[in-house]
Amino acid sequence: MQTEVPSVNGVARPPVKDAVSAGGTSVRATARVRPYVPVELMPTDDPFPASHPYVRRFWVAALGSGAIAELLRLVRAAEKGEEVRLPRHLPQLLRADLVSITSAGIRVSNRIPAVPRELRWRFPPSLAGEHVRWLRDLPSSARREPT
Repeated sequence: MQTEVPSVNGVARPPVKDAVSAGGTSVRATARVRPYVPVELMPTDDPFPASHPYVRRFWVAALGSGAIAELLRLVRAAEKGEEVRLPRHLPQLLRADLVSITSAGIRVSNRIPAVPRELRWRFPPSLAGEHVRWLRDLPSSARREPT
């Protein structure tokens, strides 16, 4: 990793490999160390377990693979009672109502709801048709149409 070094007496110095961040140097946001946060499991009656193929098929199309990979990592950490680094895709997961923030940390469920209507616009027509069939084939006890 290379970072810029602030100028000394108006003479800028070239990047130095593995430089320790000195005051005034810029560090990429992705290079900063993210803090660890506790994750707890919250019970829900959503229809799909986190490991269900529905989650990877449709939620990945709605939010992206990075966000869903982090969601699954959060679920696994909550089941084990471990802390995780602050997720990079936390804003997306919050907007989709897949996680919540508490004073103690992040709450996540190991059961995932159906993709809400406001995110289905990202589905291509073939996937949208497949999604309708998945929801139609759910048992009536699990069928809750999201808003």
